Amino acid sequence: MSWRRRDNNEPEEADTVYISGLPKSIKEDDLIKLFGSIGKIKMKRGKGRDRFQFFPVIKIYRDKDTGEPKGDATVSYEDPYTAGSAVTWFNDKEHFGGVIHVSIATKNWRSQAPPAG
Repeated sequence: MSWRRRDNNEPEEADTVYISGLPKSIKEDDLIKLFGSIGKIKMKRGKGRDRFQFFPVIKIYRDKDTGEPKGDATVSYEDPYTAGSAVTWFNDKEHFGGVIHVSIATKNWRSQAPPAG
């Protein structure tokens, strides 16, 4: 599943924000520091050997060929109200050396394969 900016007629994922305009050098810790400053970022349990650890629900989108960050990401919060606050606080503001754009994310259902059957 992938995320993208929400169009008016699509369902939103109220606890997740989509961020664009990030520098190619962005790191997960940079996003944790900025977006974690206004609320608790959602955590998920690892798999396999990491099953006893928890990791922030942050996705930095990468180029399929080079593996380099593309300049956009998603961050999920424990509380949907915090996601709304992140849009208010950070959208169209200068961070990481440039202006970033923050909106409530939506699931990109078109990128998923249709159900079998």
